[in-house]
Amino acid sequence: MGSRFALAVDIGGTFTDFVLLDRDTRTVLTDKVLTTPQAPEQAILQGVDKLSSRFDLQLASTDLFLHATTIITNAVIERRGAPFALLYTAGFKDVLEIGRENRYSLTDLKLRFPEPVSERHLRFGIDERMSAAGDVVVALDKAAVQAQVAEIIEQHGIRNFAICFVHSYKNPSHEEAVRDWILELRPDAYVSCSSAIAPSQREYERWTTCTINAYAMPLLVDYVARLAKALAHVGFAGHSLMMTSSGLPLEFERCVRYPIRMIESGPAAGVLAAQEVAKRNSSVTDRLSNVLAYDMGGTTAKGAFVTNGAFRVQRALEVARIGAFQPGSGLPLMIPAIDLIEIGAGGGSIAGIDDRGSLAVGPASAGADPGPACYGRGGLQPTVTDANIALGYLSEENFANSGILAKRDLALAALSRLAERLGAPAERVSRGIRDTVNENVARAFRVHAGELGLDYRRYAMVCTGGSAPLHAAEIARILNISTVVFPFGAGVSSAFGLFVGREGLTLQRTNTVVLQTLTADAIRAEVDKLIVSDANARSLASEGASVSLSLGMRYLGQGYEIEVQVNDLKSCDVHAIREEFLREYRRVFGVTFPDYVVEVFNWTVQLTKPDQLCDLSGFRYQNAGASGKKKKTSRAIGLSAAAAPVSVWDRYALRPGDVIEGGALIEENDTTIYLPAFARGVVAESFDIIADIRVRH
Repeated sequence: MGSRFALAVDIGGTFTDFVLLDRDTRTVLTDKVLTTPQAPEQAILQGVDKLSSRFDLQLASTDLFLHATTIITNAVIERRGAPFALLYTAGFKDVLEIGRENRYSLTDLKLRFPEPVSERHLRFGIDERMSAAGDVVVALDKAAVQAQVAEIIEQHGIRNFAICFVHSYKNPSHEEAVRDWILELRPDAYVSCSSAIAPSQREYERWTTCTINAYAMPLLVDYVARLAKALAHVGFAGHSLMMTSSGLPLEFERCVRYPIRMIESGPAAGVLAAQEVAKRNSSVTDRLSNVLAYDMGGTTAKGAFVTNGAFRVQRALEVARIGAFQPGSGLPLMIPAIDLIEIGAGGGSIAGIDDRGSLAVGPASAGADPGPACYGRGGLQPTVTDANIALGYLSEENFANSGILAKRDLALAALSRLAERLGAPAERVSRGIRDTVNENVARAFRVHAGELGLDYRRYAMVCTGGSAPLHAAEIARILNISTVVFPFGAGVSSAFGLFVGREGLTLQRTNTVVLQTLTADAIRAEVDKLIVSDANARSLASEGASVSLSLGMRYLGQGYEIEVQVNDLKSCDVHAIREEFLREYRRVFGVTFPDYVVEVFNWTVQLTKPDQLCDLSGFRYQNAGASGKKKKTSRAIGLSAAAAPVSVWDRYALRPGDVIEGGALIEENDTTIYLPAFARGVVAESFDIIADIRVRH
């Protein structure tokens, strides 16, 4: 790629972030604008206009456009997807309601579960049946199916379909036939087949994944078409990639039929950014081999553990959980995704009063429209950002860099109304909002570490996102984490993380086989079969992508499996695979059963191009180490006359080796760092700030 520019854009719930690489000057340029939820591409065009005026960006001289988005996540959480008809095996209408019949909380007498995205009046039974072995039990009748589909289209005006048949993961021929018959009647129909979206056993999870894909597909297809047209109109003719949940970007046209793969698009990019930040500072300190990637923006906070430089990709996840941190309370998805935890805690999280009459923060967010009260865009409820600007952690001037004329008095008014309802001083309520968010995030990270069997105290924290640097040091102290890294440009780090990805794809399917019956040739044949089944995978393989394999394995008769990486795909040594399974099983459960039969349940194949999307060596941020006064002023933190002042530093004037003692605020265009009295920061050669935290013992 020889063009001058490469552009990365991350659409969040509140802000849309931009990172621009200028290859001619080896410079990293950043900016952000408010997200436009109803038409996300408008925020992108606004940002491109800003970059064009500030840095002479010309999209005609841009060969790479990278994109992460929350459009799919928000569609599911806010129920703004497109209506669709669910075609299911006759007699199985209630699978999505029955679920697993597990109570995620045994003591809750008012237990609720998330509603399926499929409307019951748009579910239609199809006379067909496959056996568990994949044999046809009840054959399809083309004339009857097409007549039924024609009636659905005529009566409901539907051209969006999800096809979910029993045992289709074993034999997809019935789903594929019905798909083709629908397209004969309506060539412009959107059709999602569960056997293509999630070819795995377990009907409930597979059907939920397929229905959410159908629910979001028209939104993504329409959005990508509008975006591509808008970019082409302003001269862009380069390579367009979108981040997937597994941390592997894919071309736009390869994504649109599989929106489910983009459900954790932005958070995945944030983890890649944290991984890169740790890597570029590894020569400074040996404390960054294990890091907790903490990302907090305007709507949510995310956390992922990067161990020995690598993050874990899980085979499944839950979205739209009703119970905080409670597995089983959300909608299960069978997709590969970076293993992270996400909670409704961000700058826009709304503070209110819960059923007990106590202060509560989130998960509802003011988002970009109307936004926090201080934005002056119609928001009346106090948010985390309002608490931060009222207390003095944020300044009105710093918001202007994002095009927002924030007003502290509007934040104080909203906080005062809440304080009056709580019968407490406004300062106490404001500090309570901060403390609540800090404790909520710390609790989420504790829970996630416990689920993974990790000691989070042995990890450093890398914080990304516009809100994280204001809270990271306090959260680290709660967790007894002694090192926090504040990256330069933390407020747009998820967009930056897009550049360090490698184009690729992860596929998975169920094929249950007793391990001892497998041969090396049979394993390689199964991998080849999985690649051949997907057009995107075939294309990547033809372009020289590397292939890796992991197996979901268990003892015969068990209900769930553990992941085992096949380290040498060339030899596929079955004995070595068994030994690796026994080691991993012992690590997880503390015991093994050497005489028991082991079976392979799930197969996961990852294809990855060898090169990072952009070589960032030699690049530096445009305004790093700029001339100017390092210490700008001091500012009181609090609402009373006795509030203690802290020093305020200009991030752009700081240079490697500079030391900042807490308490201090360090301001940059897209975020503000808070170093409390128990923290001490040092500017590294990368211009990132590495802070030591005096932990509690």
